[in-house]
Amino acid sequence: MLSRLLLLLGSFLFVIFSCRGQAYEPGLLVRANGDTLRGEIENSFWVEPPAFIRFRPAPGSPSELFKPRQLQAVSFTKGRYFRYVALPLDQAAETRLDRLPRVLTTDIRVDSLLAEVLLEGPLSLLRVALPNTTHYVLYQPDQPALDLCARQYLRPGDNGSWGLAEGNNYRGQLGHYFRECPAALRAAENVAFTAKGLATVVQAYNEKCSGAPQQLSRDFLLQSSPRRRVAFTGGVLGGVRYNSLTSDSPFLLQQQVDGRPHPFVGLYTDLLQPNRRLAIYGELSLSSFRSRGAGYFKAGTAITSYGTYDYKALLGTARLGLRLFFPLPHEQQWLLGFGYELNKSFRPAVTQLSGQPAADDEAHTPFPTPVFVPNVGVGWRRQRLTLGLDGQMYRKVSDVPTFFGSDFALRLGLAYRLGRHPDAAPTPPAAARP
Repeated sequence: MLSRLLLLLGSFLFVIFSCRGQAYEPGLLVRANGDTLRGEIENSFWVEPPAFIRFRPAPGSPSELFKPRQLQAVSFTKGRYFRYVALPLDQAAETRLDRLPRVLTTDIRVDSLLAEVLLEGPLSLLRVALPNTTHYVLYQPDQPALDLCARQYLRPGDNGSWGLAEGNNYRGQLGHYFRECPAALRAAENVAFTAKGLATVVQAYNEKCSGAPQQLSRDFLLQSSPRRRVAFTGGVLGGVRYNSLTSDSPFLLQQQVDGRPHPFVGLYTDLLQPNRRLAIYGELSLSSFRSRGAGYFKAGTAITSYGTYDYKALLGTARLGLRLFFPLPHEQQWLLGFGYELNKSFRPAVTQLSGQPAADDEAHTPFPTPVFVPNVGVGWRRQRLTLGLDGQMYRKVSDVPTFFGSDFALRLGLAYRLGRHPDAAPTPPAAARP
């Protein structure tokens, strides 16, 4: 067990120290009232439209949280560009196999959100990624928007089975939309349903048919691809663990095995998902496990004495679970976590205080087994520091597996992130800096 823990500790250290980058990048916000704010924006590499934007006027200054409705536009100096618009999106479009409809339907609803701008010009190309599909929207002010989106549905076959059918008629939609622009129609004849392909059609329209000769769109395609979809962060943690554990062994007289606080230290890592609101959480920690009690001791099948003892051991804990993050102003977050743990006590030391000496296996008190219900934790995070409180229920050794238990452990800990945040643009070499 100790060799496995050391191997896992080494893996955690490798992941932790490989983290690099800063979350904030230069950019600007245009507020709903038209004011322009220049400074740094937290780049969370959104896949779906951002639900909030963090902005700070200068490095190290307090950050401010903006909701999409408070903004007109969000732009990174060397990155992505978002615009707050009301778009008619077909909510019935679906590409997830387990949710495909058995008939081709539409459900167009207007949604106000921060859409990503791929091309900006007389006719702009916007992208909105939703869980069911990705929408490409042709948008120009004071004109109806055209929503192009991937869609599939199920169609009955001859033998009673259901087959996959394609419902994306984007070429027909483009042909109708650009019926008065031959250049765009030619570009749309064999275009692929990709951001790059649709961009060529929009560029052709802006150049030949927009009323502004030779006017091309501003191209954000190169900056629109997130540098990474998932990211690792990790660090060290420590705190106090309180165990409330009892034993049902007949040789321990139903006594409390451990009912005191113990210090713990460890390592943690978060595998942040694309929206940075969900993370897969892992942890390795080490604490002490100690009890002093009384019990009957035996030789063979006969009880020989009644004595007191002192039991000490190290407790290794491995945890795996999920964390949900809820944004707060000034670079803060609430977090809610769920997970499962595996415990192992090792290097036990039993000291007989009174009575006749007892064998280790008679006085040994193994750490109890977690119940089916996962541990639950809440926390508050500000920049590198995370303050957390979590709890885990246990069942006694002889109990059958169950959802709840009377034994428990509570932990109050403080974690510190090592390395820089991984979501930032790479720092240029010193010679390349202006």
